[in-house]
Amino acid sequence: MAWSGNRNSAVRIITEVVRNAVEHVGNGIVVLTLSADEDDVLCIDVTDPRPGTESLDEALAGGHGTGLWLVRHLGGEISWCPAESGHGKTIRVRMQPPGETGSTAPAVEAAP
Repeated sequence: MAWSGNRNSAVRIITEVVRNAVEHVGNGIVVLTLSADEDDVLCIDVTDPRPGTESLDEALAGGHGTGLWLVRHLGGEISWCPAESGHGKTIRVRMQPPGETGSTAPAVEAAP
């Protein structure tokens, strides 16, 4: 994929959101979709069969979850919506191209 952003940060973000979905989904399929739009914004969508919940809104707001903290620290903008299929939800992380976020994210280690 032609995307001019920090690929190492993108891989770390993908790892965190997919791992989080797999850990919380139980039985079911987790789907990862990557795309870059015309403005060079990378979209990382992770869809799972669990519905969105209030605790998810809290986690996305920074209430808990070291993985989501790491995603933000690496420059990811996180949101969620009901899955297009009508079953489950999609977590979307948007990563701006270089120069759009105002700084580059430092390398950090993921929490165990």
